[in-house]
Amino acid sequence: MNTEIVCLDRASFLSDPGKVQESLTSSTGALVLIQKPYGDTSFYVVNQIRKAISRRADVRRVKCGHAGTLDPLATGLLIIATGGKTKELANLIGLDKTYRVRMRLGVTSASFDLEQPVEISGGEGTITKEAVELAIHALPGEHEQIPPIFSAIKQKGRPAYRAARAGRIPIMAARTIVIHDVEIISIALPYVSFRVRVSKGTYIRSLVRDIATTLGTGGLLIDLEREAIGDWRVRDALTMEEITQILKKPEYEAADPLHHS
Repeated sequence: MNTEIVCLDRASFLSDPGKVQESLTSSTGALVLIQKPYGDTSFYVVNQIRKAISRRADVRRVKCGHAGTLDPLATGLLIIATGGKTKELANLIGLDKTYRVRMRLGVTSASFDLEQPVEISGGEGTITKEAVELAIHALPGEHEQIPPIFSAIKQKGRPAYRAARAGRIPIMAARTIVIHDVEIISIALPYVSFRVRVSKGTYIRSLVRDIATTLGTGGLLIDLEREAIGDWRVRDALTMEEITQILKKPEYEAADPLHHS
C-alpha cells in the first residue's frame, strides 16, 4: 500500500518547499505527514491546515481530513489529506499503527489517561517486574476489547464522550482488535514503557486498563506517541510550524489586495 501512495514529508519540504505548497493548495491535493502536538485535537490540526490552505489559495471551501484520530493528550503521526486526495483516506484508515506507550500502575481515571481526575487504586506494591513482563508478552493475538467511555465512538449519532462528560455511563460494545507485536522498552515500577503495533480500532487506553487488570491493579496512560501508520514514520513528518511556513502568504501579497498568485 505504501509503495502505491505518496505522502509529502520533511524530505519533500527541505528539498522543494514550493512544490509542497503547490501540491497542498491544488484541487488535486496531497497527502502529508504531520506531527500532532500535545494538547491539540486531531480536528483542530486539520482545521488549522484547512484555514492556512484557504488563505494561501484564496478559496473558501477546502477539503481536508485525516487517516485516524489521535487523542488530545497523545502526540505523533497524523496523515492529512487535502483536495482530491481525501478520497484516498479510506485506503489508509485500516492500516496498522505503532505506538510508544508509558503507563503507571496503581492509579486510574474514568478516561484511563490524564484527561479525567486521577484516582488511587493501590496494589502496585506487590507487582513484580517478572509479572509485568508476562502480562505484556501475552498481548499479541486477537482480543475482544471494550473501548473507553471517553471516546469518539458514536452512539445514537453522538460521541460517547459527550454522555460520559454529562455524567452518564454509555454502554460500550466490545470490538475485535489484533495486537500484532509488542516490545518492552523499560520497567521501573510503578512505570512501564513499551512499543506496540495494533490493528485499526484499538484503544491504547483500554489496553493499559487491561494490562493493569491482569496484574490486579489500576493503570493510567501517562504518555502516548503514535510512531507509525503502516510504514510511514513520525520522524519523517512535518511539524505544524513547518506546514504553516509553507502555506504562509508572503508579506507583499498580504499587503497588496490587487496581487493574485
